[in-house]
Amino acid sequence: MYIYADVLFIINIMMNSMVLMLTAWTVGVAYKFWRILLAAVVGGCYVLLGMLPNMELCHTVLAKFVISWLLIYIAFGYTSKRKSFLLLASFYVISFILGGSIVGWVYFWQENYYSHALNKIFTNLSWKSILWGSCLGAILIVSIIRRMVSSTTRNQSLYRVKIEYNGQVAELTAMLDTGNSLYTTIGHKPVVLVSQYSVEPILSEDVVTFLRENVPEMWLVNLSRCIDDKWLSRTQIIPYHGIGSRSMLLAFRADALLVSLTGTAEIRIQDVVIGIYSGALSEDGTYAGLLHPQIINELYKKEGASICA
Repeated sequence: MYIYADVLFIINIMMNSMVLMLTAWTVGVAYKFWRILLAAVVGGCYVLLGMLPNMELCHTVLAKFVISWLLIYIAFGYTSKRKSFLLLASFYVISFILGGSIVGWVYFWQENYYSHALNKIFTNLSWKSILWGSCLGAILIVSIIRRMVSSTTRNQSLYRVKIEYNGQVAELTAMLDTGNSLYTTIGHKPVVLVSQYSVEPILSEDVVTFLRENVPEMWLVNLSRCIDDKWLSRTQIIPYHGIGSRSMLLAFRADALLVSLTGTAEIRIQDVVIGIYSGALSEDGTYAGLLHPQIINELYKKEGASICA
């Protein structure tokens, strides 16, 4: 069997480029095409180097691991250990899926006996097989891997939260919302947005009745009809900007907010402003609140101070 170096080199550049671009898309990082192409060329040179006599070192696990890191570094640079590890892991998973898809595609269309089909998989590997196998692998990656990465990333942004008010405690799961820019007009304090049904257990019957008997658009207009004077003294009106519109949000000042950070005890923040949202913040019910990024930053500062102490 003859192996043409130029054909092998071109195929590797194409496949490496595809794997690296899918890796970037899966993880959600920006990339420059010239860096992707440069990394793909380096990968192609590595394959050609491994074909030379007495180059068994290129076929060791360590060599393959090192070249993988090198390709990731050339294509995306270095940002952090976590992001680099995520890129490398995605690179391997995508490579396995694409490789398996190509082999599976060829084997699926073979009409020979099992052993003969396996022997002919690589000798009969054509551009058509590579194309269709790559398309099949790309579909699997788009439909499965990206969803898994997104789910993992979202889970890392979820926090267990307790809201204390008037001697009552409401527990819920809140997500860090980096796009949350809600602040109070007085004091410029960050606002935590919470769904109505999650915060109702800590409110008085009078407040719950008021919220349920009035449509959300009339909460501010009819606020004086609420007979819970203590709660009224804690209410605030929060301006917010929607898409092409401006509106007002009803909020109240809770006694405290307790957030559980990963691997640490609950950290308390006093006098937190809670905005009430009438609908569901999460379609699947995964979370019922949106944390302000400034609050999370303050929590991690407190955590660092407590650790240093």
